Amino acid sequence: MDFLIDAWDFSQHPAKQLQSPSSAAENTWFHFQRDADGLTEWLTQAGIPEPLIDAVLEEDTRPRFQRLPDGFMLLLRGVNLNTGESPEDMLSLRLLYYKGALYSFRKRPFLSIAKLREQLDQQMGPESLHDFIVALIEQLNLRIEDVVSSAEQQLEVIEGEGFDNTASVQIKLTALHRRLLRLNRFIRPQLAALEKLSTETEKVMSTELHQWLINERDTTQRLFEQIDLMLEQVWMQREQLQQAIAEKMNRNTYWLSVIAGVFLPLSFLTGVFGINIGGMPGVESEGAFMIFCGALVIIAIVEFLLLRRLRFW
Repeated sequence: MDFLIDAWDFSQHPAKQLQSPSSAAENTWFHFQRDADGLTEWLTQAGIPEPLIDAVLEEDTRPRFQRLPDGFMLLLRGVNLNTGESPEDMLSLRLLYYKGALYSFRKRPFLSIAKLREQLDQQMGPESLHDFIVALIEQLNLRIEDVVSSAEQQLEVIEGEGFDNTASVQIKLTALHRRLLRLNRFIRPQLAALEKLSTETEKVMSTELHQWLINERDTTQRLFEQIDLMLEQVWMQREQLQQAIAEKMNRNTYWLSVIAGVFLPLSFLTGVFGINIGGMPGVESEGAFMIFCGALVIIAIVEFLLLRRLRFW
């Protein structure tokens, strides 16, 4: 069975790995490669209804919780920490708890799942399926928190750079904004799904496990609020950046206007005395050019002093 990645029996503690399970049983966790051939037929033989099979094998999903007569379905998202991938391109993990057995489906590797499998190999992992679900949510949150913390540090660095190089700051803010929006897209519905999970499982989970689940829901709430706050900070940085760009443009325009005002009368005089027609004064005088240049310098100085007195700068 190429579609079966791993299987564990939680009917005893520590959990026991199943080498070649032929059918589903209570207190058993099956981890599947959801795009492998033969999985649909195996799930059908395990007695899982076709609508549920279609739901867990659907290509594009959003985090959600659905209560079932014989269990529940929980669709989650985790950050993509695979080599060469962007963490904000969140991966989909589907959980189906049906008739006492837990089925998980992924398309690409999850470090959170790998961590739990490593703990199970060391006989230090979760003690039950409910414990496994809570531990899995915890692992997902830990990795999301690392990515969010990294984004927060990046935002602090951008804020500390100032706006001397507006083009560079604009590029960094745009990349960070896109990253946060992608995280926020799935964290918001994931929080709602975990809230429903904590409500629906209150009577079937032990008090201690249910409290751990509530803690993880609160962690997701904190991460969502942290992302939301950073989005607001990015918008503020963008507004300050636009203001800095506008001030720079206004300052440059102002100085161009001052320079144009100074040279306007000078350009007028040089234009008038540049006319090659009879009657122009000083045409026959050898010192007329120097006198004219001196007059231009005096006029420029007077304009400079006048603008300074009028507090143009």
